[in-house]
Amino acid sequence: MLRNFWASGLVVIFLCACAGSGGKAPDAAALSSGEPEASEAANREPTSEDVMYNVMAAEFLGGEGDLERAVGLYLAAAMESSDPEIARRATRIAYAAQAWQQAAMAADRWALLAPDSIPAHENAAAALLLTGDYAGAELQLENIIQLKGDTTEAWVTVSALLAQSGNPERASVVLENVLARHGNVNNANAKYAQSQLAVHERDFQKAYRLAEEAVELEPKKVEFLTWAGRLALNLNRKDDGLKFIRRAWKQDPDDHDLALAYADLLARTGQADAAREVMEEMPQSPDVMLSRILFEINDRKMDAAEELLDDFAAMDFEDEQEQAFYLGQAAEALGKAPRAIEYYGQVTSGDDALAAGIRRAELMAREGDLDGARRALADMRNKKSLLFMEESWLAEARILRDAGDSVGAFEVLGLALETLPESVPILYSHALLAAEQGWIDIAETNLRLIISAQPENAAALNALGYTLADQTTRYEEAESLIRQAYILEPEEAAIVDSMGWISYRLGRLEEAEEFLRRAWDLEKNSEIGAHLGEVLWVQGKREAARAIWAEAMKINREDAVLMETLLRLEDSP
Repeated sequence: MLRNFWASGLVVIFLCACAGSGGKAPDAAALSSGEPEASEAANREPTSEDVMYNVMAAEFLGGEGDLERAVGLYLAAAMESSDPEIARRATRIAYAAQAWQQAAMAADRWALLAPDSIPAHENAAAALLLTGDYAGAELQLENIIQLKGDTTEAWVTVSALLAQSGNPERASVVLENVLARHGNVNNANAKYAQSQLAVHERDFQKAYRLAEEAVELEPKKVEFLTWAGRLALNLNRKDDGLKFIRRAWKQDPDDHDLALAYADLLARTGQADAAREVMEEMPQSPDVMLSRILFEINDRKMDAAEELLDDFAAMDFEDEQEQAFYLGQAAEALGKAPRAIEYYGQVTSGDDALAAGIRRAELMAREGDLDGARRALADMRNKKSLLFMEESWLAEARILRDAGDSVGAFEVLGLALETLPESVPILYSHALLAAEQGWIDIAETNLRLIISAQPENAAALNALGYTLADQTTRYEEAESLIRQAYILEPEEAAIVDSMGWISYRLGRLEEAEEFLRRAWDLEKNSEIGAHLGEVLWVQGKREAARAIWAEAMKINREDAVLMETLLRLEDSP
């Protein structure tokens, strides 16, 4: 599937292969930063010819889709080499292939070669847990605690990793062992970590009890109070939930987010007036005024919201630009587009200028002044800022496309490339529009330019692979590109969908269904639903296909891929 970036305001097109560790443990290898530090690089031994051969062969096989053999060669290279980067890459390939034993071996090697690398120990712990090696995982978790220290963050990392275990009881024992070894069984951070692990085990009563114990040990820690409040609400203990959130708010009344969360909780428990009082007591900054207006809109008190908007406009703030930006958002929320356009137009400098300018043009176009919107965006380009130029070109193309003029949007991006020929976002968007029109040569040229500059740009690899799979018969080449993207981003729904789609094109229906179901689980997207339904339909699972399509229709009944699929298949025998 082509990842559609047109709906967002400020567009971030490209995905980095290494974007920091975190999230679910099995994703860590694909996401964690593995760039070796200078001190590591200086101490490496020269890489042998055998190692380099194995690495190059593994890269080739991975690109060809033969992940099983690629894993073996990369693991062999990692075991012989003293370069932690090779071990990191071997870990990532093994994760993509879901070869957990090899992933454990590669990550363990990575951790050995880079003992100060937290991502290395996180990946090793995750893989060892997946292979059932709880003793080995326990050692890696201890290393994480030693590196991060006895902090809330460290213990939360440990609990998140243990949550990936298929045996909750064994995971709890491991956590208790690590806690005991560090003498922190009664530590508030440890209780908090145990509570989070209990949530992963779906034992909310236990989680709540542990959260209460954490609060008793550190009664003024806002993080523990809010966690206990959330758990209480989950257990339908609304009074207790409010009590904890209120205590957290009183600990830090100047925390806008916390105060607004408390007000929202009061409102959701039927205490709208109390919620209003909380917001009225807060320092009346522009963001608080906006929140109060949105609150009244949500409570369907439109007159009160409009009155607050007028009050907001009459206030004097030191930063008039910030006030105008929030006034624009408030007016827009109230459906007062002309007034929002006026406010956004007053934001000419500062951090919000770009977002305000883009939104002003989008509203002008929506109100029927397409030419005025385009002139406004052209004026933004006079600032000579690369970011302003790039985003204004993208916004103009987006506005034209939304108006049904995809060819005009394509031409605008062509002009943009004359000024910014190396802009990845513009090249990518230009390629997507070309692919929509069936101009495969142009799409391929642009995407290969991106891949040449950024070989690990998963979005571009996937876009080119999907385009070739969907609109040509170059299936083997398409699969190679998509698999490279999958190695880099194995949990990105659009890429998993592409894996399913190329498997379908190649006639591997069971494999296609498996990938597409996983993509559907990752993201309920109408195009993914169209693809999954088609694979089910072709397998004779007609009722299951119709059920998926019905759900996809609820998401976006105007999706072009979904509509084409239904028209083509529902009339088929």
